[in-house]
Amino acid sequence: MSDHQGQTLTPRELVRAHAYPVLAAISTTALVVIAACLIPIARHAQHMNQCVARDLPSWCIDVR
Repeated sequence: MSDHQGQTLTPRELVRAHAYPVLAAISTTALVVIAACLIPIARHAQHMNQCVARDLPSWCIDVR
């Protein structure tokens, strides 16, 4: 931090100085992992939707 140049930080100040960047990095990583885990579920749902749409009888499709 610019206000601590040349000073030794106490453990409490060290935690306070680095808590926000560490938590931001953890939350960003968590969001990326969650998004990556949702990709196979989205692909499966898309495949199932295509199967249902392909197998529907013609009288079931609403054409406007």
